Amino acid sequence: MTSSVGKIHALFAIVTALLVACGPTKPPRDEVGIATRNLQTARAAGAATYAPQELRAAEDRLSRANAAAAHDDGDEAAILASESAVDSELAAAKARLGKATQAVDALRQQNDELAREAARHADGAAQ
Repeated sequence: MTSSVGKIHALFAIVTALLVACGPTKPPRDEVGIATRNLQTARAAGAATYAPQELRAAEDRLSRANAAAAHDDGDEAAILASESAVDSELAAAKARLGKATQAVDALRQQNDELAREAARHADGAAQ
C-alpha cells in the first residue's frame, strides 16, 4: 500500500509542476519599457529620416508586443519587445551615421569653397 501512496504523491507532484509551468507568465514590463525608450531615442535621433525601415520595424514589433501582452502571452511579448529594442538601436545608430555623413559632406563643400577662394586670391596676387 505504501508504494501506491508514494506513486500517487509523485504523480501529484508532477501534475502540480506541470500546471505551474504552464501557468500565465508575468507581463514583460521591463522589456516593453526598454523597447519604448529605445524607440523614443531613435525617433529623437532622426530615424524617421535616416532609417525609416528600421523605425517601422521597431514600431511594428512594439505594437505586436503590446498586443501579445494584452492577450497574456508574456513570452511572445518579451521576445517582440526585445526585437523592437534592437531595431530601435539600429535605427538610432543609422540616424547618427546619416547625420555624421551629412556633416562631413557639408565640411567638404566648405573646404572646396575655401580652396577655390584661396586659389583665386593666389592668382590675383601673382599677377
